[in-house]
Amino acid sequence: MAPSSFSFSKEKQEKLELYCLLVKSWQKKYNLVGASTLENIWERHIIDSSQLYRLLPREQAGKVSYDIGSGAGFPGMVLAIMGRKDIVLCESSIKKCLFLEEVKKKTNTNVIIDNIRAEMLPLRSASAVIARAVSSLSVLLSISLPLLSKKGVCIFPKGINWKKELLFAQKRFHIDYKLVKSLTSKESNIIIINNFEKINDHK
Repeated sequence: MAPSSFSFSKEKQEKLELYCLLVKSWQKKYNLVGASTLENIWERHIIDSSQLYRLLPREQAGKVSYDIGSGAGFPGMVLAIMGRKDIVLCESSIKKCLFLEEVKKKTNTNVIIDNIRAEMLPLRSASAVIARAVSSLSVLLSISLPLLSKKGVCIFPKGINWKKELLFAQKRFHIDYKLVKSLTSKESNIIIINNFEKINDHK
């Protein structure tokens, strides 16, 4: 599927377009995304985020899907606008949380925004942990390990250095993973991790 063929309902399309306008209007004040990506914001951020929707596990009662280091809300806000009702945007910057609250209000989106560091989140509370352009795979796994419930999954889009990050993480973790090619970049992959543990846990 090419990025240009990705389609949304009229209502979701309008909300996502409004979201883009809000990012652009708040960008100068809060530096929400890389300036070079604004010109192609639809593909670079909206489509790149929305492709994760079909990869998420089914929503579970009492469990959430954390978007850690949410920043401008990519990918979590996009996934919430698309209809996920279990998304929690975790962001340590108060300013960015103010922006996310504005998007939530203006788009009338059902999403939780938490001004918190990921390390402070409740243990075993997540059916999924997602993160985009936040940190290395190894660091993300260290943060995610105590958050995931049984059978929880990690979904991490990674760019050109995905293989290098994966090889480094495998020195610290036993990882059961699969790769999904990105719709927006030939050099990128989405790493889906269904099970992992620290290598030294059983030594």
